[in-house]
Amino acid sequence: MKPSGLYRLEIAPLVILPLGRSPFFSYLSSEPVASGSYMSIPFGKRSIEGVVFGCAPLPGRAPTWMKFAGASIENAFLTKEQRELAEHISRKYFTPLGKTLRHFLPKRAKARQRKEKSFAETLEKPRATKEETGALKKFAALKDGVPGYVDTSSVEDPRRLFAHLAKNIASKKQQALFLVPETTLLPEWEAALLRYFPREKIIALSSQLADGPYFEAWERIRSGTASIILSTRQGLFAPFRNLGLVTLLEEQDESYKQWDMSPRYDGKRVAEHLAAIHGANFLLASGTPGIESRYHLGKKQYVPLSPITETPPLAGAFEIVNLRLERFRKNYSPLSRALAGAIREALSGQKQVLLYIHRQGMNAFSVCEHCKNIFRCPQSGHALTGDKDGTFRCLACSYRSGSFPSCPSCGHLSFRHVGFGTDRVEREVMGMFPGARTFRADGSTMRAPESARKLYEKISENDIDILIGTQMILKGPVLPKLALIGMIDADSLLSFPDFRADEKLFQILERAVKQTGALEKSRKGKVIIQTFHPESTFFQRITALDSEAFSNQILTEREELAYPPFSRLISIICQGHTKKETDVSAQTLEVSLRGLLPKGDSRYRLSAPQSAKRKFSRKAFESTLLLRIPDDRPIAENIDAFLRKNNTAYIIDVDPLSFS
Repeated sequence: MKPSGLYRLEIAPLVILPLGRSPFFSYLSSEPVASGSYMSIPFGKRSIEGVVFGCAPLPGRAPTWMKFAGASIENAFLTKEQRELAEHISRKYFTPLGKTLRHFLPKRAKARQRKEKSFAETLEKPRATKEETGALKKFAALKDGVPGYVDTSSVEDPRRLFAHLAKNIASKKQQALFLVPETTLLPEWEAALLRYFPREKIIALSSQLADGPYFEAWERIRSGTASIILSTRQGLFAPFRNLGLVTLLEEQDESYKQWDMSPRYDGKRVAEHLAAIHGANFLLASGTPGIESRYHLGKKQYVPLSPITETPPLAGAFEIVNLRLERFRKNYSPLSRALAGAIREALSGQKQVLLYIHRQGMNAFSVCEHCKNIFRCPQSGHALTGDKDGTFRCLACSYRSGSFPSCPSCGHLSFRHVGFGTDRVEREVMGMFPGARTFRADGSTMRAPESARKLYEKISENDIDILIGTQMILKGPVLPKLALIGMIDADSLLSFPDFRADEKLFQILERAVKQTGALEKSRKGKVIIQTFHPESTFFQRITALDSEAFSNQILTEREELAYPPFSRLISIICQGHTKKETDVSAQTLEVSLRGLLPKGDSRYRLSAPQSAKRKFSRKAFESTLLLRIPDDRPIAENIDAFLRKNNTAYIIDVDPLSFS
């Protein structure tokens, strides 16, 4: 057949398409176009963007239905590995490829020139200790595809160990990616690695960067100028030139899960696949290994590069305060008398205090005193939280009420505030300890790009007496003179429908005990837990068990229930305008799925749908079904095909955090 002189391009449009059809459209080009190119294309009556996944000469005459592609925006913009990872995420997490690809396409912008602060004038060249040499030898002996594990609590200086690993990778002209769960960790790790590497070799990447610096960092990774990449989960999508190491720091952290928008991917699993695509080593690291990681270590599926330490029983390591008794004594403050006294004692000894509260704002929510309805955001439906100036704001969007809001249901002006938030705790602390240097770290104070660096500098310069915040402060830099950690409301962590709730709270307590030295006679630190339910089974359980016994007990329970690591979970959410409509939809879905479950394989389980509940955030009713499938094999083809066909009718969340 006579060649046409034209080329056929296979392009993935950046639009949401049904998963049941191919994500690629064919276009014509008068000249060859490199795969990965980002270009404009005609799509119906409009012009949109797309990514080229294939280019081949077109034999014969061009079909009349085939259109010519538009102009190229960026030539060869996505690497082969990026395209492969995008297809993997789209397939595994039931998300249209066009929507997934947007994570790989940063906005082109020019970065302003800015003066960088120097962390080290001369670079250190430390010799590896005996402990570090042993870890490096084990790292070098890792087999392809076998993850390594570093228990950072058993390593004298984890950052120096990872610097040695990064030097090992850099000597091979490869790049090393270090992923962190929160932006608050980036300045600390950047400062530590700048002791050993020149600034131009290190990139710190996060969503807080403006478009210009973000795109500049992206291009430095692509060119290979940056050999060490520190990043939150955004770094998974970068255009690596020659990736040799992927390290997941604080691997147990739930922040690696994208839960509130598609694709709802698990960063831990995606990081492992990213390493496999590049043929890179994959390391996990934490001072409090997750239950699933302990299971894989026990099965020798992970190779420990350092000893895995076990925390002794926590009995006597913390004090539990009964908040019901505090209310009986007419103490309505967020600080119990025991906690206030411990803060006073720590400050008098020139020590530092960390106060953890699960929510920001002045309170958890507010209730109309007349009709008893929760005061909710008219835009997102989330419960509004009171602010210092008497207004109410939504933590999910930018909505803020006026100064004297009225109840939208009955018009009443009086509200009863329930629970505590970071603002309320800060106000209380500043009133009780006016001379203390207080810093609040939460979603509202840490939004600015430089906020994480400001927090790190204050901690480094010992310029904080009392640090108040949400979970990010438990993951961030440790106060050098920390002597007391107070959990203002431990019940908020156990109130979510999450089978990992016990594990997460145990890890928080385990870390708090280690940071304060509550089990060390020389330091005599304190951990105080405030709860309305001191008789809770959880508190009874953790007091008597060490970390190994606790892990074994949790694993036994999960095996009986077929929860991870013994299965993989898929949450399927049905939505409707009414409760009846949603319940009927969920029951119909249950019947369809039960007919598809493999016969004789008990590892496939489907829970009955929950009774539909109103979800104010989505302005709809929702009912959830939970599908449990084997973790060691792909999802059954008929179930996979069914979910792809119906992905627009339901919200499909693979590896969900909760089941509400």
